[in-house]
Amino acid sequence: MTGHTRALAILAARMVKLRFVSITFCVASKLYDRTKAEIASDVPPNDYEPLARIRLVRIEQGEDLIDPAVYRDNFLQTWDQLRNGHFIECETAAGTPYTLKIRAEPLSACVVDGFAVEIFDALLAQRETAKLPAALKLYVWAPVSMAYFLAVFREDMLPLVEEMVARENVSVNDAAYTVFPPMYDYELQPQALAIPPELCSRIWVRIGRMLQQTDGLITMDAAAYNPAVTSAMREWFAETGRKVYYAGPLITSAQRPCSPSLFVGQDSANIKAFLDRQLTRHGENSVLLISFGSMFWPMDSAKLFAILNVLIEQKVPFLMTRPSPYAQIPDAFLAKLQNYQDAFIANWIPQLAVLEHPATGWYLTHGGHNSVLESIYAGVPMIVWPVVADQEPNAVHLSDNLDVAYELLEVRLGAALEPTFRTSRELTGTVDAVTTEFRDVLARALGADGGAKRARLQGLRERLRDAWAQDGQGDDEKGVARREVESFFGRAGSRQKRATPTLNARLHS
Repeated sequence: MTGHTRALAILAARMVKLRFVSITFCVASKLYDRTKAEIASDVPPNDYEPLARIRLVRIEQGEDLIDPAVYRDNFLQTWDQLRNGHFIECETAAGTPYTLKIRAEPLSACVVDGFAVEIFDALLAQRETAKLPAALKLYVWAPVSMAYFLAVFREDMLPLVEEMVARENVSVNDAAYTVFPPMYDYELQPQALAIPPELCSRIWVRIGRMLQQTDGLITMDAAAYNPAVTSAMREWFAETGRKVYYAGPLITSAQRPCSPSLFVGQDSANIKAFLDRQLTRHGENSVLLISFGSMFWPMDSAKLFAILNVLIEQKVPFLMTRPSPYAQIPDAFLAKLQNYQDAFIANWIPQLAVLEHPATGWYLTHGGHNSVLESIYAGVPMIVWPVVADQEPNAVHLSDNLDVAYELLEVRLGAALEPTFRTSRELTGTVDAVTTEFRDVLARALGADGGAKRARLQGLRERLRDAWAQDGQGDDEKGVARREVESFFGRAGSRQKRATPTLNARLHS
């Protein structure tokens, strides 16, 4: 997914600037050009030397956006070619051709996406059977909030699956599907998004064991975002002599308030013109950004349309993006949106630039961790409509613990409509209830309560912006992410020559 790759692209750029290392970045073909641009955005213009040490390898991912099977098979085929002494032709992030031979450049470590469990298992099996060097480190890349990993994957679920298969004579897929969802609070699935049973058995119930087997964890999460979780994660891994490396927030260093250079890509000129126009007409903090990320969309679109109707009725300007393949808007309603002069609907937006624009005041988001960290980094408070995974823990932390956001509750579906743990509030989940709730939230957001949330957010914003500072040492929050990545280099065994992450990443030493 885009969110998994974007932060890793920035991390790759940071790594080659910190040390003279080489990085082989295996990336899905559909994300190739965007990943290359993300890497370049974090390196000074015309500084080609560090970019030349990042090698980009295209991996076909197929058409299924959820099941990584095609990507897995194509990656392992490419990996076996390299492992067996063959070479492949690829390109550096500087745009120059490169012939990749990993036997000529021995690996220090591999970093595998936390949801690419099958690839991790394959590499681990090769290391255990001496098909890979025993000293090769295998790390997991965690592209989500650590609160989610801590809550859901602390334990190995495979023994429960195996016990159910033996006891009830059911398939592994059915046992995994039964074990995975009910083990955790129903509020973790607020949109009743069902994970296919096959993916439960192949991936989700295996993540806990992978976290027991990995040599360490490197995450896009920021240590200052949730200090209690940061401490708990470090203590968990320290029990077995391993480390969790907090590399976030991974926001491009090219980021500047309303920088014209950030408004690049499809429709960017029109988006900037829209925001500039709203700034003139309605002033600062007047626009609501609406985005559910590259993958997600509300399961019940009628609830989203109800919210959009409220915005139109109250003449609130909004910018909505719909890159998800699940984003469907009926022609009649789309025409209504297009006739509202204070709305802009786009298939893609330069999100960082939009958040930094002075016209943007609030962000209606699914609460994916990239979006959350970017919004905090820009100082924009949120209204959260979580769908799945780490989005609900983020919604709770932002709205209850930090008090810098609102969470929409009536948008929930299925079992998640049961009383909430925090308030015991009875939910109905009707469109009318959503309309009433959103009117209330919007009134508070645009009033004194929203102003107080915005003010509180600024302290966290500054702490996150300091994470990659050059100064700071020891337990100081300043520069903590930079020091964590330096520490990762030491553990990964990369000397002052080469290293490598990828979406299934490698470190050459």
